[in-house]
Amino acid sequence: LSGNTVANLAWLFQINLQSRYFDYVLKGVDQRIGCMYAEDHDRFDHNMFIAPASTPDEITVPQGYILGPLLEDHAECITIQWILDIDFKNVKESSLVPIVMDNITRRPCFGIFTESNPKTPIAWLCVYSGGAVGLLHVKEGHRGRGFARILIRHTLKVIQNTHGMECRVHACVKKGNTASLNLFLSEGWELQPFNNKKIFFRNPGLSQQ
Repeated sequence: LSGNTVANLAWLFQINLQSRYFDYVLKGVDQRIGCMYAEDHDRFDHNMFIAPASTPDEITVPQGYILGPLLEDHAECITIQWILDIDFKNVKESSLVPIVMDNITRRPCFGIFTESNPKTPIAWLCVYSGGAVGLLHVKEGHRGRGFARILIRHTLKVIQNTHGMECRVHACVKKGNTASLNLFLSEGWELQPFNNKKIFFRNPGLSQQ
């Protein structure tokens, strides 16, 4: 990769510089995006947020709900919803399930369940190998109860307790998703400019759990 490519696209990833995934992720950046946004930042339709360097207060889930880890059995339903949320074009479910499965089995990923059906999540949040939180979703009929906020705070606190306060994960939120944009801002996450050239953070072990 050229120096300009790394500088312009480094903001996309919060990478453990000691991780064996470093070269792999950068190659992925080059293959998937290259320099297509380097000259016209407005073409990229997501905003990036960096987690606050402070520990969030936990929020108790409402009565009738349970907060717990996601399991391998949840990967398929999460992938299906991911496809619907992002509106992937010409992407097969089978190519995305391994990504979700890798997140669930190797990193802190959490869901919220009803006590009446504790095997099926009604809300969830995952962590990618590069240090990004994503796949945030709350099913209709359960919205307006603060579940997204609960998941964001709980996941961030678990990561901080495991890897230290210097481990600041990030999130990419679609610009038109006003609810999520306002949520992350209200939680103290910092909006980052596209051409931020100092977005590499050391996340010991986050990529290799």
